[in-house]
This record gives sequence, C-alpha cells and structure tokens, in this order.
Amino acid sequence: MNFNFGFLLFFLIFLGSNGQSQTKIGATGLWSQYIYKKPLTQRWAIAGDFQYRTYEIGADFQQFIARAAVSYRPTYTAIDVHLGYGFFTGQPFGAAEDNTTEHRLHQDLWFESKLNSRFELKHRIRIEERFIKGQNFRTRYRYTLFLNVPLHRSTIAKHTLYAALWNELFINGETDTGTGTVAYFDRNWAFAGLGYQWNASFKFQAGYMRELTPSTNKGQLVISVFHQL
Repeated sequence: MNFNFGFLLFFLIFLGSNGQSQTKIGATGLWSQYIYKKPLTQRWAIAGDFQYRTYEIGADFQQFIARAAVSYRPTYTAIDVHLGYGFFTGQPFGAAEDNTTEHRLHQDLWFESKLNSRFELKHRIRIEERFIKGQNFRTRYRYTLFLNVPLHRSTIAKHTLYAALWNELFINGETDTGTGTVAYFDRNWAFAGLGYQWNASFKFQAGYMRELTPSTNKGQLVISVFHQL
C-alpha cells in the first residue's frame, strides 16, 4: 500500500462513518494501555497488551483487556504474523452491574510502507474470532493505519517527540448475535496525539480518539506505554 492510497483510505473511512446518524455522548472516557513486546529470537517474539477503560475520566468502568500473542517474521519478508488470545470483561454505559465476558482469538499481519526516514507508516490487518457469553460465535475484521512523524528530528530515535495519528476500521463478519442483530459496519476509531520515544525500550503516547458506531459518537483520552522488553 503506498502513501497516497493509505491516506485516501484513512479519510474515506472517517468521512463515511461520520456521515451516519449517531447519538453524541458528551462524557469523555479514559483508556489506559500498556503494550509490550519481547523478542525471543531474530524471528520469534511475544507481544500483547493490558488495557483499562472507563466511560468517563476516572469513573464508570467500561472494560478490562488482557491479550497476548506469538509473533513470527517469515524469512525474506518484512511482515510480522501474530497469533493470539485475549480476555475481555466489561459493563454497559452507566451500568453498575451486568458484566459481559468475552474470549477472543486474533490473527494479525503487520507491515510498513516505505516513504522516507521522516515518516513511519505502518499497517495492521486483524481477524478476530469472538466467543461472547450469551451470544453467538462471530468474526470481525479490522484494518489500522498508523502514522508517526518526528517533530524536531529527522527520525524517531532516543528522546524524540513525535506526532501520532492512526485510524482503525471494524467490520463484522456476521450480523446475528443470538440476542439481536448488528450492522456489518461495527465502528471506527480516529486518533491524534503526541508521542515521546524515551529510549530503545520505552515510548509514550497520549491523545484524543473519536469512536463512531452505527448508534453512538463518543470521545476518549488514550494514554499508552510501549515497552520493548
């Protein structure tokens, strides 16, 4: 995927999802993320994340996520393949009880677009198999476009401040949940923020993400720690 096509897709996704009829939720959520990767050999690694989400900053628990995967880079390629599992537990907006539980398998393809040394453009294609308590088994397909741009250096290295942008589109594989129906378009996430590469092991990001679904339009602050173990 080249640079121009990637950005065309980015804006088409955003404009298309933003044109739907949605209820705008005024409360701003907070998503806290710890994302890790541990190389095992030149081609094998372990990767995953822990996340804690609230519907409002500091209140109204939304979701806890624990996820892990095995990563492999095939010989003579620049593609990383992930195979993983995630555990999810959460609550509906404004609810004190009525927890939902989900077990989820996922398969990822990660790859980069070569632009120049100043732009980091990455892609992730994810397939999910979702086992949600009380609902039918179903699949979901996700595409994410990431762009990082250093602000005071030519490349992102130690002690570099950078702009971070990403957009993620979710498409349901099935619409019958067993308790009702959902649209094929599941949601879209659009994020803009700042990142700081502290050293080879740690980088930090903070910014604002807008989530659009067929029925809602909501914003959340996203704070992320990336750890290369």
